[in-house]
Amino acid sequence: MTKKPYSRSRVGREDNFIPRRLNILFAIVILLLSVLLARLAYMQIINKDFYTRKLATASQKTIQTSSVRGQIYDAKGQALVENQVIQVVSFTRSNRITASGIKNIAQQLLQYVNISEVSLSKRDKADYYLADSAIYSQVVKSLPKDQRYDTDGNLLPEHEIYANAVASLSEDQLVYSQEDEKAAELFSQMNSAAYFETVHLVTEPLSAQQIALIAANEKNLPGISTSSNWNRVVLPTSLASIIGTVTSEQAGIPEEEADAYLAKGYSLNDRVGTAYLEKQYEDILQGQREIREISLDRHGNVENIKTTQEGSKGNNIKLTIDLHFQDQVNAILKRHFDSELANGSALYSDGVYAVVLNPHTGAILAMAGYKHEKGTQNLQENALGTITDTFVPGSIVKGATLTAGWESGAIQGNQSLTDQPIQFAGSAPITSWFTVFGNRSITAVEALQYSSNTYMVQIALNMLGQPYTPNMVLSQTDQLQVAMKQLRTTFGEYGLGVPTGIDLPLESTGYIPEEYTISNYLTNTFGQFDNYTPLQMAQYAATVANGGTRIAPHLVEGIYGNREDGTLGDKIEEVAGSQLNQVNISPENMKIVQEGFYQVVHGVSGFSTGKPMANSNVSISAKTGTAETFVTKNDGQVQNAVNTNIVAYAPSNNPQIAVAVVLPNLTDLQSKTSQNIMTDIVNLYHSLYPMN
Repeated sequence: MTKKPYSRSRVGREDNFIPRRLNILFAIVILLLSVLLARLAYMQIINKDFYTRKLATASQKTIQTSSVRGQIYDAKGQALVENQVIQVVSFTRSNRITASGIKNIAQQLLQYVNISEVSLSKRDKADYYLADSAIYSQVVKSLPKDQRYDTDGNLLPEHEIYANAVASLSEDQLVYSQEDEKAAELFSQMNSAAYFETVHLVTEPLSAQQIALIAANEKNLPGISTSSNWNRVVLPTSLASIIGTVTSEQAGIPEEEADAYLAKGYSLNDRVGTAYLEKQYEDILQGQREIREISLDRHGNVENIKTTQEGSKGNNIKLTIDLHFQDQVNAILKRHFDSELANGSALYSDGVYAVVLNPHTGAILAMAGYKHEKGTQNLQENALGTITDTFVPGSIVKGATLTAGWESGAIQGNQSLTDQPIQFAGSAPITSWFTVFGNRSITAVEALQYSSNTYMVQIALNMLGQPYTPNMVLSQTDQLQVAMKQLRTTFGEYGLGVPTGIDLPLESTGYIPEEYTISNYLTNTFGQFDNYTPLQMAQYAATVANGGTRIAPHLVEGIYGNREDGTLGDKIEEVAGSQLNQVNISPENMKIVQEGFYQVVHGVSGFSTGKPMANSNVSISAKTGTAETFVTKNDGQVQNAVNTNIVAYAPSNNPQIAVAVVLPNLTDLQSKTSQNIMTDIVNLYHSLYPMN
């Protein structure tokens, strides 16, 4: 076999090929190094601040601690709530402690504290059970493979494995002794704390001996100490129902509002107001949080703790209500209602309410009331009912009805109409007590003075485009919706059937049915359909008193700081009622309404409906309202009744207060009790704060 000769050209080609591959490799290495250098330059030069902050964040923890809440005072500086200071057990969670360690602390701590209330969910019991690392390992080991690994054989995230472990536990595994349940309760409270966060544990009040024992054994109870905490206590006054409530640390911020609160910098366990004044003025009452920054080394050990913001007590609010005046108004209401109970007239009444406003500022001077359990003698203070409970108003609305007539062109100025029975074909006549004395031409002022229903119905018919003629047939047209909307819009200009703007959440805007008949529309003109709150009625009176400006009522007079001892300090900000709207009539027509209110009390005619109030120590202008209702007695029988309501202001020539009194469902159809209540309230105010 002949050997193939060696080719020098082939050898040269192979020698050239190897260096080319090396060159390509070197080029790739150089390219990668260039990319790395560019990235390092981007990180260390161009975007240095971003990564510096990121590193700092990774090695720092920010802890916020809430401070004592501000207080609520009446107009004279009398406290309506207290922050009751108590000694409690505190637990600060380190970043090194394990669930097993917390469980051990809970068991040890149970030697020094008493637990009377245990409220454990199944998850709480499971967490306590799995806190033992050996038990947790055993439970995880017994889980099916697909509850530990994914389809590629990789371990599932730890939180998923833990959730599967919790779900695998049976009820029998979570049965504890009474002592273990108490330990589990403490464990649950401590385990809810984030790293470096301090929580106050709920136990029975600590004795001096318990505090001393805990202090003496702190080395064996890592993270445990005793400290001062506070409980919010609403004092038992007649304003207690409008104060509202504050959550506990354990409840924290409401779940449905968590996102909004967290966006403001709150922590999950912060105590917040959940109703009425506490909720409305949450941002004011909430104290300034203490903020601490905890620096960690690369091993996670604490290097430094720095306070970047000192905590401070929240600001205080002072109300417009003088508690002494409020209590005296309550006493007037109770005295008169008890009298009506004694004679049987109020046995099925809902209660009695009164609201007093400053008509020029909207300041609420009193919001008093009693809720009555029908058919019994039981009576309970209920200031909150003045903004939540609704009643048929009766003829008090007639000033607003006149206004609707002027705004729609249905009447002009102090126009005269015939007070007469309104007879429609095939139906019973609409009358008022005044019509029994015969047909008579009366003016708009007299329509208020004598409380003429038929004058108001004629306004309503004119608004429908169907002026009254005896035995007329009413036509159901689209104009009914237009006229009812106009009527209700005008009522709303006075505050009837719309939000009053009060600085309290959850006020009722009245009962305003969406469905109605032409008959409902007609009776609404003299207050026998839509229902309103006592506050809405008072705002109506205030709007008439000041000449037609509707002002939002407000309970808070001002925001105040704190003295060094934590008591009420200097005023920081004044709170005023905003102007909501102006009634859309001329000053001349508003004077007609005011003159009508004056004549209700001071008219020389014996037909004036408010004559009993003429005996007041200062001049009262008012509009009475008697709404026909009925009550169902304990024996099931139905009996006729009346709502006897009044709106008023005083003094007539220089109004300083506007008042609404609501006394519903009296079976004495001729009762003048509400007028006596009004007189007593005006006289009381005048005796305490003399009016010119």
